[in-house]
Amino acid sequence: MRILYSLILIFWVFSLKAQYEVPERKRPQYHPQRLFSVELVSTVGLGPSQSSFMYFNTQYSLWQRPLQQLNLQTGVGLGFMRNNYGKMVAMSVPLRLLYAYGSRGHFIEAGFGANVNLGYSLADGGNFVPVALPSLGYRYQIPGKVFFHAYLGLQYHPKLGASPLIGIAVGYDY
Repeated sequence: MRILYSLILIFWVFSLKAQYEVPERKRPQYHPQRLFSVELVSTVGLGPSQSSFMYFNTQYSLWQRPLQQLNLQTGVGLGFMRNNYGKMVAMSVPLRLLYAYGSRGHFIEAGFGANVNLGYSLADGGNFVPVALPSLGYRYQIPGKVFFHAYLGLQYHPKLGASPLIGIAVGYDY
């Protein structure tokens, strides 16, 4: 019986060590905490809702493991849209959740989020255009230096439908 109790005690001690989580300030950083990027996005003239934007984004790391990371992306963008509302100049604010999986700087990335576009056209005046943006892409990242991101997405507007989307971003971590 002592052997059984000894084994239980040993396994209990090892399980405590396995469950111990390092405090936030001492936790190893596998990926950058923040990234700044300049992103060019376009629907390439396809679909009913067409747009081309240039974004200045910041990504914040929400969760990370050696092979995975979850980031929140937000920023501001300026661009042009052409849809049923006419041609317009628009300001856009993206809010996206990005999950990346990979190793040695190469990641497959899936994202979902939305843009809130405030546009102005000479014909109609001001317009509010919400757009959903699911995406799938590739990210190459060198921690402490730069990153490159290319993705395909789907720009979906509730009244105008879906249009394919191509995005390219370059940036650095700070």
